[in-house]
Amino acid sequence: MISYFRDGRLYEAESFLSIVKPDDTECPMIAAVGAGGKTSTLRRLAEEYALLGKKAIVLTTTHMKEETTPWSCVAEEEEWISKGNELLERVKECLEQYGQAWIGARAKKGKMSCVPELILAEIESWNVPLLVEADGARMLPLKVPGEQEPVIPPQTTYVFSVYGMDALDQKLEEICFRSEKAAELLGKQPEDQVTEEDIIKLACHEQGGRKGCPKQEEYMVVLNKADTKERRDRACKIAKCLYENGIKNVFVTSYMLQ
Repeated sequence: MISYFRDGRLYEAESFLSIVKPDDTECPMIAAVGAGGKTSTLRRLAEEYALLGKKAIVLTTTHMKEETTPWSCVAEEEEWISKGNELLERVKECLEQYGQAWIGARAKKGKMSCVPELILAEIESWNVPLLVEADGARMLPLKVPGEQEPVIPPQTTYVFSVYGMDALDQKLEEICFRSEKAAELLGKQPEDQVTEEDIIKLACHEQGGRKGCPKQEEYMVVLNKADTKERRDRACKIAKCLYENGIKNVFVTSYMLQ
């Protein structure tokens, strides 16, 4: 389920791309930051491109869970360097067969990291949309970025800032990555519960969801895990406030409700 906020209410959307509508001549780089559904959002975007008969590559500038799908192309960093051409051919095969490719350098604990810069530079020359997971949150629904986070490429055209609605009414210290930093930014105690106003402040703040966003990018907020009517209603309230604060692109999503 994907909805977008306009004219004081939520409207059902067929897809992200039906609302965002990147120009056909444009090769967008879309970065996902925040917590509570970055990978799911990128997966949905990759599927949307594939359904449109287009191709997209998913990668990370930090770390993300390694994909085990047929369109996954993950190898040791040394292999990307020594067998780069061979692996790039595999990426092209995935794009032709599945319409998407998830690429990365194998990391510890079932994760993958960014491919070497030379490989990334080559892929950027292919004129294929790049979907980038540019932040980490350790599977928590909320986060505040650290000093070196997020890692958003300067050529990024769209930033999707994601928040998990399951964070509401939970203790900040239990559901927020870098909770002490979040408490300082929000003027709260770590044991305080998360409110709608907290998510609004994080999404609007230059040290929160907007941190590191390139000047030319278009900023989107995704309120994910709106899996119940109550969460959807509360997400609508948040979206209204964000809209009033100048954030015109707000999505409310539930990937459980298709």
